[in-house]
Amino acid sequence: MTPYRVLIFATLISGLVNLSPITAAEQPRTVEMKVSNLIIDPNTNTPVVLLEAVADKQILPIWIDVPEARAISLEIEQVKPPRPLTHDLIRNILEGLGATVQRVTITDLRNSTYLATISLSFKGQQLQIDSRPSDAIAIALRMKAPIYATAQVLQMSKPVPTQASRSEQTQKRLGVQTQDLTPELAKLMDSQTQRGVIVADVVAGSVAMKANIQRGDIITKLKDQPVHTAAELEASIQSLKSPSRIKLELMKKGNPTTVDIDLP
Repeated sequence: MTPYRVLIFATLISGLVNLSPITAAEQPRTVEMKVSNLIIDPNTNTPVVLLEAVADKQILPIWIDVPEARAISLEIEQVKPPRPLTHDLIRNILEGLGATVQRVTITDLRNSTYLATISLSFKGQQLQIDSRPSDAIAIALRMKAPIYATAQVLQMSKPVPTQASRSEQTQKRLGVQTQDLTPELAKLMDSQTQRGVIVADVVAGSVAMKANIQRGDIITKLKDQPVHTAAELEASIQSLKSPSRIKLELMKKGNPTTVDIDLP
């Protein structure tokens, strides 16, 4: 390894590494998690990453900042930026040095702040890197590393912020759950579109899924009429006779797309 690479790596982990051996008895019980969704807390307009326990589906919400939420969103949606962003750079440095991320763990909740560690393997050493959960999750997704949370954190976790009421007809007939495209969400998604309705989830087997509508798509028009809010979309769906054929205009990863759908 060149002295320059050693310097980069040393700078990256300086002051953050705990080299003290941890015995099995000291290890807290952990639960494997996966990233379930990204939402906006309607009370604070703050991004929230939702982690879901693999075994029992328990949800752990973690409030994060917009840049880290965008980094997580880009990796979930497999959007490749033209140049490496911060977490892409960290991945590239670790891979270039031959280091691997064994796991990341959400370790504690103190004074309403979640704590995390990144377990790193480098030249036979097991390193524990102190990290914000948002950075740890963004790196874990890029390094294909598992995510864990301690049982203590799950017991202390805050409730999931209440989203706006779901559009029943939109979900039943179209097969999507939607929410308004707020300026915060537009910024999170790096979207040039400022008006529309974002697809928060797609019902399995629905007409929307068959039309290749995906989470993160932005519905901008229905039957050539602009759609500004989820309430407008709901009212339009309710007014349609059964069955109906509709044209939806969407923004899909920044590209305008038109789909025709037969509603039941």
